[in-house]
Amino acid sequence: MDAPNLFDPVWDFDGSRDDGATTRAVRLGAQAGAERLGATLYELESGAMASPLHFHHGAEEILFVIAGEPTLRTGTGQDDERTLATGEVVSLPPGREGTHQIVNRAAAPARVLVCSTNDLPEVAEQVETGLTVVLTSEYDRLYKDGIDIG
Repeated sequence: MDAPNLFDPVWDFDGSRDDGATTRAVRLGAQAGAERLGATLYELESGAMASPLHFHHGAEEILFVIAGEPTLRTGTGQDDERTLATGEVVSLPPGREGTHQIVNRAAAPARVLVCSTNDLPEVAEQVETGLTVVLTSEYDRLYKDGIDIG
């Protein structure tokens, strides 16, 4: 496989929601051979999101806006959304204070690069869905209300 390219990626994921909003993603860190660092590029069409509102217990993330004007949701209540500008960089610490979701409310597509520590095991909580995701080197598991749902 050729070296990954930030501006001409080979997408690992290309999916649409019921409303037709398409999200594309590629794990550039893994494609480049990184083991302890994650780097995922997302392309979000209008109305698309990178993930549900969530936070990580161990991973620290940093987000780079490559193109467009995506919206950052923090789930903190009043004024928990703000539009990001192309070139903006946002740090997302571990724990509830790092709660985040990237959505594209603009008409034009947006691209964001999310880099993170990638040490396993890791636990992420989805704030609005009530799901807890446990990630290990062997598997990913989903839990809701303490019950293993796959």
